[in-house]
Amino acid sequence: MTRLERIVVAALLLAAGASWGAGLIPEKSSLSFVGKQMGAPVEGRFRHFDGDIVFKPADLAHSHARIEVDLASIDLASDESESEIKGKSWFHVAAHPKAVFESTGIRALGGDRYEVKGRLTVKGITRELTLPLQVHSVGGSTVAEGSTVLRRTDFNVGEGVWADPDSVALEVRVNYKMTLKP
Repeated sequence: MTRLERIVVAALLLAAGASWGAGLIPEKSSLSFVGKQMGAPVEGRFRHFDGDIVFKPADLAHSHARIEVDLASIDLASDESESEIKGKSWFHVAAHPKAVFESTGIRALGGDRYEVKGRLTVKGITRELTLPLQVHSVGGSTVAEGSTVLRRTDFNVGEGVWADPDSVALEVRVNYKMTLKP
């Protein structure tokens, strides 16, 4: 697995923190990431994630989300890279098969924009996180999407020789699109 591919995997793991809805429609939802290895962009995605989501714009106090990402479902378009990213230095999937985001509060910012506060746990490490969210309707379903930047080293993703930011950038952009059941 190349360093760039490892960066992409790290981004996907961190991406687990962003999603919304009333129950996901997985085939219409996506969780992807972009990192950099040796200055070149590396893109990836997670094939499998699910969520227990309740989103009530008129009652945000009773809205919540819990998103679980199957880290073994990472797609880097390279079997070698995917195998490496699942190892101990990166996601350590054998010991930590899932990344989990759990919301602690949602705040309306005006229009169709929201801010979701919560906790992201990756590789057994939990960090507070605030995610931007834009919500709109498409064909009778609610779509919530946004992106955020995570630091992979906050979760010990990319340890040892991979901790060097000159090889693999510390920041990973995570893009999320959650299509919710009506």
